[in-house]
Amino acid sequence: MVMQATDESKSSSNQAAHLGVRRTGGRPETTADITVDGTATGVLMGGNLDAIRTEIGAGLPSLRGAILFLEHQRGTGLGEVDRALAQLTRSGAVDGLHGVALGQFLGFERDAHDPTLGGWGIRDVLRDRLAGLGVPVLGGLPAGHGTNPPTIPLGTQATIDTATGTLTVLPAVV
Repeated sequence: MVMQATDESKSSSNQAAHLGVRRTGGRPETTADITVDGTATGVLMGGNLDAIRTEIGAGLPSLRGAILFLEHQRGTGLGEVDRALAQLTRSGAVDGLHGVALGQFLGFERDAHDPTLGGWGIRDVLRDRLAGLGVPVLGGLPAGHGTNPPTIPLGTQATIDTATGTLTVLPAVV
């Protein structure tokens, strides 16, 4: 999976930066098969799942109408992701959300075949918690804590399109 800016977006700062997912012969991102079909537009907000969760009740801005970008690096295990997503949902923080864009969830590969987890892996937890939101979800964006992550401008208009596998972000400064 490769996130890339198209040549079009490089030609003018007034054009949208087109950040997309392209399947290659390389290893796909863990979240690549997590998709809830649709297209959504909104202000791009988010970042590391744990950092977002800790802001609930302590300064997390409204996510109403937003595209929420999430990525995470494994700490204690699947339970941390499940609890964070449950807290975001139960607190009402994701009410009115327009869509979710998933980046890298690194280090969870070792959980995939752990019999103590009932056969669940990171994909199962993300799918279980996010599919119920009733908004488009685009998985597989190679952004997060991995090697050479792209810069994703938060706070600007963005569109996710699951049919094309793209996150399109307008310039942060015009």
